[in-house]
Amino acid sequence: MQYTAKLIELSPLIEEEAVLEINGQRVVAFINNCPFEINQGGQYLVEMEFAILDDFVISKIDSDEKGIEQIGDSFSYFIRGTLNIDTGNIDAGILFEVDSEFLFDYGYLHNQNVQIRVDRLSVDFIG
Repeated sequence: MQYTAKLIELSPLIEEEAVLEINGQRVVAFINNCPFEINQGGQYLVEMEFAILDDFVISKIDSDEKGIEQIGDSFSYFIRGTLNIDTGNIDAGILFEVDSEFLFDYGYLHNQNVQIRVDRLSVDFIG
């Protein structure tokens, strides 16, 4: 999904790490692609997606609370929001597309509030 993001800071230690603000949420993301120079405080059009490197873990939650929560100081996050099986996305205040192969066994969670754990949020700067 494409969003306008404000670049809060670039990590002095990890070249691919950026802290962004998207829809009022602070996100530490891994930069996949950035074909131009970016500057702290700038607004950029980005595409954001998540990566799951191990097992796909999704569970129903009883809360209506939407959002993303960083796990420690890592790139990993808990994404909490409403799952839409038809469109293949989770609305966590930021809309994340979920590959249909992950959702094949989870049709019963359609329009339910869920939580998934992702290993990384990745961003491509596109404009």
